[in-house]
Amino acid sequence: MTDPPSPGASPFIHERVVAPGVLRWTLDNPSKRNAVHPDALAWISARARALSGEVVLLTGAGERAFSAGFDLSALPQALASSRALPDQPLIDACDAMQAADASFVAVLNGYVIGAGVELACACALRIARAGVWFQVPAARLGVVYHARGLQRFRAVFGPGLVRRLMLLGDRLSAEEVLAVGGLARLVEGPDELERAATELATRLREASPRSTRGHRAMLLSLERDGAPDAARLAEHEARRREAYAARGGDD
Repeated sequence: MTDPPSPGASPFIHERVVAPGVLRWTLDNPSKRNAVHPDALAWISARARALSGEVVLLTGAGERAFSAGFDLSALPQALASSRALPDQPLIDACDAMQAADASFVAVLNGYVIGAGVELACACALRIARAGVWFQVPAARLGVVYHARGLQRFRAVFGPGLVRRLMLLGDRLSAEEVLAVGGLARLVEGPDELERAATELATRLREASPRSTRGHRAMLLSLERDGAPDAARLAEHEARRREAYAARGGDD
């Protein structure tokens, strides 16, 4: 059963409040195995900017696919409506997720292809059920992937698996991705996946928001930029001092 749509949501993605401070976003394009429509990406970009400390569980409708990639039937529309390349809405959505004041968890209930892989990699954590696999068909389609997406893939899959993913178009099993640290949990079936998602969301909500924000920002900077610049280091140091000051005030 899919989640009911929230007011203002795209018809291709639904939002539901599942607990205080916990949202579930469900990619829902069943006739195309949850392929990501540009309207859903635009909704993600706008909604992510309005978040304030929530945990967001991102999943796909049904039990077969998290997402089959970009909705290619929308490609002519995407090309006609903008001078930018057609993957710009995906770039914007992933950037918005990583800039948001929220913790995203990809709940991978089925196979993950193309644009779905990048959405999953834009999340802070990923959990999957057994049998899930990942594939990016860029080489087969003659597409050159954008640099930020490649950085996200490398951060999740590591230097070895990302070469197989992008140069060979290999399918990567959930077990392979777990082995390199790209998954926080791997469980057996849908019921276990739901329990694992609930447990993970609870733990994230119980963590100190100040600590979560500080670590999340620096970890993203390290993934994106390698050694952080002086401004990022200064910002992180200020967060550290603020956290210790607040801690001292609690004692």
